Amino acid sequence: MKKVLIISSNRLGDSILASGLNKYFKQQQFNITLVCGPIPYELFKFCGLNDKVIKLKKKKQSLHWFDLWKKVFLIYWDCVVDLRGTALSFFLFSKKRILYKTSKFSEIHKTKSISDLVGNKIHLPQINFDFKQKTSNLKKFEKLKRKSKDFILIAPCANWVGKTWPIDRFSKLIEKLKNEDVFSQSIFLILGSKEDKKNMKSLLDDKSSFITDFVGQISLAEMFVIMRQSRLFIGNDSGLMHLAALSELPTIGLFGPSDVKKYCPIGLKTLVIKTSKSYKELMGYEGFDPKNVGSLMKDLSVSEVFRKTLKFYREVK
Repeated sequence: MKKVLIISSNRLGDSILASGLNKYFKQQQFNITLVCGPIPYELFKFCGLNDKVIKLKKKKQSLHWFDLWKKVFLIYWDCVVDLRGTALSFFLFSKKRILYKTSKFSEIHKTKSISDLVGNKIHLPQINFDFKQKTSNLKKFEKLKRKSKDFILIAPCANWVGKTWPIDRFSKLIEKLKNEDVFSQSIFLILGSKEDKKNMKSLLDDKSSFITDFVGQISLAEMFVIMRQSRLFIGNDSGLMHLAALSELPTIGLFGPSDVKKYCPIGLKTLVIKTSKSYKELMGYEGFDPKNVGSLMKDLSVSEVFRKTLKFYREVK
């Protein structure tokens, strides 16, 4: 069988947006080896489309690339697809090399630009998820289902503080939604990683019976299972937003300093709510320092997000 090596992203969102390639190569009868970062690895190791998944953890002086080379250099690859645009493929035995260069695709969606590497057809994100473990965390979720089957997922996290809507606004949004008839029986599950917890303290300190803290408590695989049994996702532009859209959960993404054209969630039931200023306006001024900013989404009001969320939910419910 033909062999393909796909070197995907270190980030969850980018890995999901590129996942349509896996199905494409599987349809072409390829044996697929996927390389990705530690976070997406926790999801893609349960992907039925991959024959092997290699976790690539960054090391100092880029030694992780040498470690990867040692694992794959003795194999003759029919194709190497490097979505990181590195020189690694030139040090491997390969019949064909495909390199992704970000600058070539600056104005189109990431999924479309990656699909263009192998033809004209768009290969939508897909993972053929296969996870059947009955974990303690999923048992906790099963107990919640005895109270309600109406779960709203809230993800106030992002990989950069500039992309986060202020946490107090998520709290106010939940309060306003709960007062609406369509959300009166809802339980709001708060999602994120252990690292996100400190930035969500004011929300997580809320002991309301309709708010449940899952931050840093569940794996991506468990989260995907929960998403498939929920009603709505609301969150910042993040890997979890793309995961929600992939699960076919109605998904609302809050955007500010992100390119909507390039990174909007892909799905049948998705909505983007964005700041009045474009990402270029938010970041393009002289002296902008991404390491020294707070939230760049403060001009997105609670009332606007509430109004658009209510309209969207009623349409997809």
